Amino acid sequence: MYELKNHMEIAVRQTLQDYLRFNTIACSCEHCQADIMALTLNRLPARYFVSLRGEILTQVESQTLPDQARILSEIVRAVQQVGATPSHLSNE
Repeated sequence: MYELKNHMEIAVRQTLQDYLRFNTIACSCEHCQADIMALTLNRLPARYFVSLRGEILTQVESQTLPDQARILSEIVRAVQQVGATPSHLSNE
């Protein structure tokens, strides 16, 4: 059976981890990180693959500067939105 994966999820997760390494945000708990991922992924096109060849092609296509800039831009936007109203505070 084939496993369907979204390369954009992998790219966003890695970019978010890199972002958090160099930037301080209001809250970087797991819940806030998940919210940031969800908001970011909802604003970006999905890039699915099911094979190693598809994964490699998708990775190569996503290495362009505009794609990387768009991912980072959406992460920054989501960080600001989640930081302004962290949902975990309303669940406590």
